[in-house]
Amino acid sequence: MTRPPAPPPRRALEWVDEEALAPSPARMDLRAVTAPYAMVSPDLLDRRPRRSPLRAGVLLPIFGTLLLAAAYVATTLLWPLHAVPPVVTATEIEPVSAPLSAPQWPEEGAAAVGVDGMAATISSTTDPVMMASITKLVTALLVLDQQPLAVGDPGPDYAFTMSDRYTYWEFLGRGESALDVPVDGTLTQYQLLQGMLIGSGGNYAERLVSTFWPSDAVFARAARDWLTQHGLSGITVVEPTGIDEDNQASPAAVVALADRALANPVIAEIVDTTAVTLPGAGEVENTNDLLSDPAVTGVKTGGLWNYYNLVAAREVVVGETTVRVYATVLGQPTDALRDEETARLLAAVSDEVAQPAVLPADTVAGVVTTPWGERAEVVTDEAGAVALWNGASAVAEPSFALGAARGEGENVGRLVFRGPVDEDTVALRLAGDIDPPTTWWRLTHPLELFGLVD
Repeated sequence: MTRPPAPPPRRALEWVDEEALAPSPARMDLRAVTAPYAMVSPDLLDRRPRRSPLRAGVLLPIFGTLLLAAAYVATTLLWPLHAVPPVVTATEIEPVSAPLSAPQWPEEGAAAVGVDGMAATISSTTDPVMMASITKLVTALLVLDQQPLAVGDPGPDYAFTMSDRYTYWEFLGRGESALDVPVDGTLTQYQLLQGMLIGSGGNYAERLVSTFWPSDAVFARAARDWLTQHGLSGITVVEPTGIDEDNQASPAAVVALADRALANPVIAEIVDTTAVTLPGAGEVENTNDLLSDPAVTGVKTGGLWNYYNLVAAREVVVGETTVRVYATVLGQPTDALRDEETARLLAAVSDEVAQPAVLPADTVAGVVTTPWGERAEVVTDEAGAVALWNGASAVAEPSFALGAARGEGENVGRLVFRGPVDEDTVALRLAGDIDPPTTWWRLTHPLELFGLVD
């Protein structure tokens, strides 16, 4: 049996190319070559492997940078504007003033006009003149200081005898104003004040005063002290009825006295009464003829020997406010002229006060600005009006509440237009839109946006 031929022996690493692994010839020294060129072979290790541009070492930094950029953009575009709110700055608004009053004074005597709570009273003269029965306003104030009454309170009773009737006749005999009394009857303190202020009864004034002061001299000292304590200068009182010519006051002081008298509700009620029926005296009509005008609220007449006085008050409605104006004329030759001149001055001042001072609508009260350059004015939504007279001024006081308002016409606060006797409140609105910051501003102002800088 014949054996098959043995396979050729196998060698290890048959796959290795011996020529490729043959040692490289020694590096040729090109400086020794004389031919134009020489053939050279590269080393096996001179070949570099190609590196992929998508490898992790390249992609991760790129993706990281893009992720950070996206996060920055998203954050800045969505970040709330709490750190950069709009700022409202108030603008200066000039006070509004009334023109100066220039009354036409009576040809004779003295006069003054004024408005309660307004500028100083203006008068034709500062010289004192006779008050006559206007003095009884001082008397009433002093009596009520000693024995106060509330509205509706009659006060204590005063008994009268025949002796008081004789006193009444004596007053009439001297040419003084007086009212009869209820013999063996009584009058209350309130009724005595009514007779003194409505009918100008001098004997009623004397009876009240004698209860608290034993003589005219003592009363005069008390009157002087009271007037000083209450800041009523320019008035001299020597007795309570007004019959003495030394009872004097400047016209402006008479207006101040009337204002003080009307501040007492009991006096104000009495002097606004056209007529009253009193025991003993019967029906007593008010000597102030101007009370026929419903707007007139008093206050007192006076007269001495063809020398007629009157101080009167009139109420004027300005908007929703009632303003009291005063006029006094002193030393008129007739009682009719006294009434006529007083009514004329009251009407003139009333007309001036009735024209309210106006702060126009769309008055700029402030400006809204933003760090990104937006600007919008804050203006009054409507006109404001107050009562002014004779140089008196009203000021504007804005207060802002911007909140989330950003659109034209939205309410952003209020403005108080304040005068001496009243005020008016009007709304404030945006005159333009306040646009949000642009994308570019958000991206380029991160420190401001995040509140890291002011």
